Amino acid sequence: MCDPTPIRNWMIACAVAIIAAAAIVVGAAIANGSWWYTYLSPIGMLAAAGATSLAMVFCSQALSALDTYCACVGPRCAGACDNLRNVLRAAMTVLGIQATACLTVAAYAWIPGAANPAQWVIIGSMLVQAALIISAIAFYSALAACGASPPAPPGPPAPTQPPRPPVEPRPPVGPAPIN
Repeated sequence: MCDPTPIRNWMIACAVAIIAAAAIVVGAAIANGSWWYTYLSPIGMLAAAGATSLAMVFCSQALSALDTYCACVGPRCAGACDNLRNVLRAAMTVLGIQATACLTVAAYAWIPGAANPAQWVIIGSMLVQAALIISAIAFYSALAACGASPPAPPGPPAPTQPPRPPVEPRPPVGPAPIN
């Protein structure tokens, strides 16, 4: 019996890491907005980049678990496997962009107030990213339902429709006669 649970667990870990990264960026943004604690903002942005990279690792583990599960259930669930695989790959791409943004903002987050606009954009994108991972649970549910259903019994292939004969009479080909 194939078990899809590791996929779900890695996706949950990915969502938690993204939410943690967003919380870290909130702290860094608050520090950057202050006058006395601005020096902490670059450290927070570096920590957020690390948490975002950790989320990428968790997504990668979910993809690995997905490949194992899809090999187990076979081609009958290929569509559901492809849907979830595409969502996880897209999430990894966006997470890479977000980690790069955190590293970039860390370079100038030591200037009071300078990094705040970028930090709030990063926070918003991380929350949307967490929602994307959470919404991927629908794809996971479809995949788990497909894997739990019994395979179709082997039998003769479905009959194909014979080709249809051309319609008679055929319409004239060429220019229409001039009257």
